[in-house]
Amino acid sequence: MPEKEVAAETNEQENGEKTEVDRDLENAIIRQVEYYFSDANMSRDKFLQEQTRLDEGWVPFEVLIKFNRLAKLSTDTEVIANAISNSTLGLLEVSDDNKKLRRNPNLPVPEMNEERRKEYMSRSVYVKGFPLTATLDDLLKYFNDFEGVEHIFMRKYIDKQSKTRKFKGSVFVQFKTREQAEKLINTPNLKHNDTTLLLIWHEQYVKQKQEEYLERKDKKMKNNKNKGTETDVSITRCSIWLKFKTSESPKEEFKLPTGSVFHFSECGKSITREDIKAALTELGAEVAFVDFKTGDTNGWVRLSKENAAKEIEPKITDGKLKIGDSEVVFKLLEGEEEKKFLDKTVETMVQRRKNQRTFKSNKSKPFKGKYNRKRKQDPSDEAPAAKVKADA
Repeated sequence: MPEKEVAAETNEQENGEKTEVDRDLENAIIRQVEYYFSDANMSRDKFLQEQTRLDEGWVPFEVLIKFNRLAKLSTDTEVIANAISNSTLGLLEVSDDNKKLRRNPNLPVPEMNEERRKEYMSRSVYVKGFPLTATLDDLLKYFNDFEGVEHIFMRKYIDKQSKTRKFKGSVFVQFKTREQAEKLINTPNLKHNDTTLLLIWHEQYVKQKQEEYLERKDKKMKNNKNKGTETDVSITRCSIWLKFKTSESPKEEFKLPTGSVFHFSECGKSITREDIKAALTELGAEVAFVDFKTGDTNGWVRLSKENAAKEIEPKITDGKLKIGDSEVVFKLLEGEEEKKFLDKTVETMVQRRKNQRTFKSNKSKPFKGKYNRKRKQDPSDEAPAAKVKADA
């Protein structure tokens, strides 16, 4: 054997472990950069959209290495360029000088709309049953045997004690085609270690969550209707005295969950409250109230559960949701900003409750108008009784 070949073989054997590490790093870089330029991300990422308009789609590697997740893998532009050059997907192109890359011009980004969103969900599968200690790399290796995996979204929550995001043990796995997703969901008794995994279509999972939410809401309304509030009403000539059985103050009655509020902005003129609610419901959110009216450019949305907005926030890519023709920007309210909003909301709810009670008590009093005649009540009149001038 020639001396050079022997040396090369020996060198490869000595550096076998390093070669394996390099291969894992290369695959991780390819996977991450291809995600940046994927349909799902490019349709929402305004920063990347702006970058691609500057130079016929080309984006410098010096810009990309500022992205946190890629920077954790490598900030060496030569390593990244070489890795992308070895990609077999055909999504990306590297420039001749290895200093920039772009998405293949023959694969334009499709328009993101409601139809496209539903199409994404149609090839996405909800999978539950992974250990809470699993990492993204663990999941990528696990699903490596399934062809066409585009993205794995780890569902997380905020741990109250540590204030950190922790894995819930479930993921959404998005495939390139519905047929590839069907191979996963039709796999009988799929297990991770000794745990049998639960497999549901993404769209079916969202529908189930919506039905559960409506069922809980209906049950709560029935309970409130049957429960009522015990009152002892004594009417005197000058005042009405209401004595409630509960000793809680009005503000205590309306204790709202924290970590549950988003402020949203950059809304189109045609967006409605229902549009905002529907978009968040698709992500698994249970919306309690949307403070917004059509024509406004911004508003607020409050979710039903403690830390619900914190759990939904990671699902909103780069803080933006495509709603109608607009890229609506969502921001989680925290700290003093959240406290001010919730305090104001409670005050509004207390005042509304007070007005309702006053209105009900006024309806129980007979009303006499001018010349001591009883005023006929208009069935559609919901206003309080008119004031009467007191006798001298």
